[in-house]
Amino acid sequence: MKFMGDYPIKGQTEQDIISTILRLTGEYGLLRDEAYCQVLKQITENTSSKTDSCQRGWRILYILTAYYRCSEVLKPYLLKYLQDACAGPGVQYQGIAKACEQNLRKTFQYGGRNKYPNTMELKAMMASRSSKRQLFLLPGGIERHLKIKTCSVVLDAIEELCYEMGLHSMEGMDEYAVFLVTNRGQNVQPLSKREYILDVTTEAEPIDGNYNLWFRRVIWNQPLKFDSELGVTMHYNQVTPDYLKALLNVVSQGRLSEQQLQQVSKLAALQHRAKDTISLPSLHEVQDYIPVPQYGLQSSQQWLNMVTQNMQQVQALSPHQARAQFLGLVSVLPMFGSSFFYIQSSSNSSIDCPCILAVNQNGLNFLSKDTHELMVKFPLKEVQSTRTQRPVAGSSYPYVEIMLGDLTSQRITQLQVDQSLELCRVVAMHMDNMLSVREKRLTLPPSEITLL
Repeated sequence: MKFMGDYPIKGQTEQDIISTILRLTGEYGLLRDEAYCQVLKQITENTSSKTDSCQRGWRILYILTAYYRCSEVLKPYLLKYLQDACAGPGVQYQGIAKACEQNLRKTFQYGGRNKYPNTMELKAMMASRSSKRQLFLLPGGIERHLKIKTCSVVLDAIEELCYEMGLHSMEGMDEYAVFLVTNRGQNVQPLSKREYILDVTTEAEPIDGNYNLWFRRVIWNQPLKFDSELGVTMHYNQVTPDYLKALLNVVSQGRLSEQQLQQVSKLAALQHRAKDTISLPSLHEVQDYIPVPQYGLQSSQQWLNMVTQNMQQVQALSPHQARAQFLGLVSVLPMFGSSFFYIQSSSNSSIDCPCILAVNQNGLNFLSKDTHELMVKFPLKEVQSTRTQRPVAGSSYPYVEIMLGDLTSQRITQLQVDQSLELCRVVAMHMDNMLSVREKRLTLPPSEITLL
């Protein structure tokens, strides 16, 4: 009643009152149904002399439904109340009643918000603004502003961005993730698809006002699609830096065959055409298009001549077609579709550190830091669990403990890695994907199993 203006506030702010309601309702589970019933009592046949009393009561209900489930006993009655308000003859509260119903369904599905609304969000709610424009960064600095509502979760953002790329299947969407990036890119935290976006941003803003939300592809099981310009550009921008670091392919004994030389020069020509430039590439530009270890295998002029020859073949392509062809060619390279991590040290003597860890659908691949040749590989089916550990005394890097083996024989490998949480979440995504594919195969009829 204080919040609705029907009782004196006595020095408290709206923020204080809402925080108190949410804190008490959260601490004492039995109070949740009571809180709902009290609010419903205040907004039913409200006769307050305050003109906005009922409207503000609905605002409390809107906030409550975003944070806490009612009991299963009350649920059908509460939903019926909201549905009747939506369908009632008076249109005054139809919009907010519908929003409350949507919040409640989301809360039952995802557990409810857990960070109290900050001053800015509460002011927006009181002004009947239930959404904000949130920036998401795609590879290559592509910006997308999405409309984020009070109860929007990470999965909602992934679905919207995937729809824009022409992806509509859940299998396809499962391969993408959103990352919270703080401290100028030093901290990269993968977000669960069930996390509320406004909880994430409310927590991040006081710590780092320049935080970013990145959208990236993590798993590459589904075939590449080349019809969406946004999809092709995003994947091209994500893959190209790893290609130029020579992480996707290994040069055997420091030599390239004639066929490999032609492929590298064609990929360079496609990168140049992807920039939509009419002129032929310069010596300096060619150097930028070729992985560093491979560039030194022949003279600059030889590379320029080969790339120029390939330019004649790709000149007729549009930049979109050039990016699509580039993706098609690099998609067959051994480490395509990997997430790469720099490993400082390892407790496993067979892993020569420092090295690079490539995580993909085939497992954990430990590559030589200098040559990028495969040293040790652990298939996904051998990974039993992963967990992060805090840095030990005298070390600035946290550890990841990976349990490898099967039910009869298990061993723990400790890896010292900067992005420990990201590594664990990426491995978990691959494990979930492997298990869901296996489950799908087991549930299909025999005739379809043979097709997979």
